[in-house]
Amino acid sequence: MTTEQEKAFREKGCIYIPGALEKNVVQPVKDHVLKELKGLNIWSTGRVLSQKLKGVPVFQQTGKLGQLISYPGLNEKLVSQELYSDMCILAGASLQAQTGQLLISLPHQIAWTLEGLNWHRDISKSPLRGIPGVQVFVLLDTVAVNGGATLALVGSHKLKNQSQTKEVISVLTSHSANHSVNIGGIELSIMEMLGRPGDVYLMDMRVLHTPSINATRNVRLMATARYFAE
Repeated sequence: MTTEQEKAFREKGCIYIPGALEKNVVQPVKDHVLKELKGLNIWSTGRVLSQKLKGVPVFQQTGKLGQLISYPGLNEKLVSQELYSDMCILAGASLQAQTGQLLISLPHQIAWTLEGLNWHRDISKSPLRGIPGVQVFVLLDTVAVNGGATLALVGSHKLKNQSQTKEVISVLTSHSANHSVNIGGIELSIMEMLGRPGDVYLMDMRVLHTPSINATRNVRLMATARYFAE
């Protein structure tokens, strides 16, 4: 963990670490997911096999698929001791892991948009004054632009007044994902978690984030785990 990365994490609340994991680490997890998707008659070789999830709202599909498919020892497989140590440095504390989960999004066959997304934090309001934990996102396959990546509202960990959230999101969603706004001296922008297999994003758990539309023809494969400060 470099000084520059620590500084960026404090400032933005989310950092990108390309090539953090070797391909041979993430490939078995990817292969397992694709095998399960095929076995469940959901997805194979670039096409949807059945319509069983067609009636499920877009953002509920990811949760449903995460319930259907798991990978034993996901945290141990994807979070190395080095990566865990880096996360502890960022949090300034020892961290306790929750069980990791797979983030799977089928092609949604609708246009990509920032409207109507499910912006949220995975924590209660009470611990917003300090870093409550670090969430890790691991790319299991290439995630392209508009490909269903998790979106993070960079800088939102600094928002003291949560009533500002709706205002910020309203302004940002009326522009492109590259647009940024300044609210009370806080620079806010949307980060789309794109990249290649083995790339990692580390996020302060106070940061607002959301699933996004997968407007490509490929399934989106990521994994995540939450690590709470002890």
